[in-house]
Amino acid sequence: MQKKLEIDLSECVLCDICVELCPHVFRKNDANYIELVESDSYPEEDINDIIRSCRGHCIEWIEET
Repeated sequence: MQKKLEIDLSECVLCDICVELCPHVFRKNDANYIELVESDSYPEEDINDIIRSCRGHCIEWIEET
C-alpha cells in the first residue's frame, strides 16, 4: 500500500512549523493556508519529524488502497 500525505485544515493552527522545517514540502497559499508542494513523493523521515512537531496535530499519512 502507498501512503498519501494529508493536512486537515480544520485542525491546523497556522503555526508555520511545517513550512519553516520543510519548505520543499509545505507552503502557505494565497489564502494564508498551509498546502503541500506538488511532488510524486515526500521525504518520509522529514515528514514524520514534522508530524511529531505539529501543534495542531493536523498532518498525517493516509493509506491508499
